Amino acid sequence: TVILGLFYLFYSRFLSGAIPDDFLKSIREEDPSVEVVVDLSDNFITDLSSSLTTFTNMNLVLVDNDTTSPVPEELCDTDHNGWVAGMVGQVRNGGALNACNAILCPPGLHNKDGRLSITRGCDRIEKATHL
Repeated sequence: TVILGLFYLFYSRFLSGAIPDDFLKSIREEDPSVEVVVDLSDNFITDLSSSLTTFTNMNLVLVDNDTTSPVPEELCDTDHNGWVAGMVGQVRNGGALNACNAILCPPGLHNKDGRLSITRGCDRIEKATHL
């Protein structure tokens, strides 16, 4: 539902596999500049669709998923500085090597928020050793 330029979607434990290319297609066609908040935490998502590049102002939350591929680079270019409440642009302007970490930590790295934040980076996942 688009209300005053904001679209909010929350799904938990329902989605698995890759985000499909037609995900949020009607919103993309109606107004790709609308602020979109999509919380897909606690699902089984493996890959992101590059079709999301249409949006210029998205806050995509992907904490606790099963992503196997890094965020597509085209989601982190200068056209998407407004993503994640402006964090993509802040990370890029701060000189970080990969602005995509502001959207989602890459496979093998983690953060309690699922992505790089102002106060915390993406850390290597340490394998637990049991005695």
